[in-house]
Amino acid sequence: MRHSHRVLIAIAAWAIALAAACGRPVPAQGPEPLSAAAPVGLRQEATETPTALTAEATPTALATSVPSPTPTPTATPVPVLLGRQELTLMAGTPQETPAYVIGSGKPGPVVLVLGGVHGDEPGGWLAAEQVTEFRPSVGALIVIPRANRQAILAGKRTTPELGDLNRLYPGNPQGLPMARMAAEIVSLIERHQVNVLLDLHESWGFYKERPYSGTAFLGQTISAFPNEKGIVLGQQVAAAVNRGINDSRDEMVYREYPPRAVAGAPPVSGQRTEEATPVRAGGSASLGLGSRFPDMVALLVEMGQQDQPLERRVSLHVEVVREVLRALGIS
Repeated sequence: MRHSHRVLIAIAAWAIALAAACGRPVPAQGPEPLSAAAPVGLRQEATETPTALTAEATPTALATSVPSPTPTPTATPVPVLLGRQELTLMAGTPQETPAYVIGSGKPGPVVLVLGGVHGDEPGGWLAAEQVTEFRPSVGALIVIPRANRQAILAGKRTTPELGDLNRLYPGNPQGLPMARMAAEIVSLIERHQVNVLLDLHESWGFYKERPYSGTAFLGQTISAFPNEKGIVLGQQVAAAVNRGINDSRDEMVYREYPPRAVAGAPPVSGQRTEEATPVRAGGSASLGLGSRFPDMVALLVEMGQQDQPLERRVSLHVEVVREVLRALGIS
């Protein structure tokens, strides 16, 4: 009897080994369910939870089998942390500057607002500082008020030693200080899956009054990287801001870059078309990040300094940001 019992045990063990060799897993007790982890940052990549091994599980491939392709992981939105966090960019360097992450605690779009890219454009960074007080109802808002802090302190656009942040994207971790800053901003965009980038700037003259083309006459314009989502959003925001403006000189113009029309986009009062300017894929300005991140809308906002008080420029910048958030359903 004992001998028979040992034989049965041996047969059972052999059957298990044979089933494993043939790629047929035997039933086994699965692991205890994992408790839900608290979300980290604004979003996190989807992770695969081990599936309990069961008789219905997919057979294990033999060593000689052709391996199945590994599926590309997809990002899964998670509720963003509620409240305000402060991050430090370029930590431990003279260019150190804060970035504020303001979460709603609910899934939704993520908007990044840049100010202070050029030190002689105070309307942008002062507006960005006001935006840090916004509280999104869904999604999240990330604000870097003073991206080039040293240039702001010097009252200059930038310096040769720092480099021009808006000409150095996607950045270089071993490059000039502002090339390193550009790399950190790109990393922030990737990490938090930013949906809309708003870069707040100032020009000297007004675009509608320009005697010739050039960056000195971009005041009161909104430009987008030329994808349909960006163009439609830029035109929609310009039209919304203009509804609250009484002086036609202050009205925002959607500046096509390069000239292009999108069917169904709302008309903008006073819209003019910029002379054709080639847009290079992966261009070094912030608008060029639209090619690096095809699902992201990149917007450039310019206010004119000529005969327009600083307080007014700041107010209009803030209103542009507010209308972007409204269009996205964040506020």
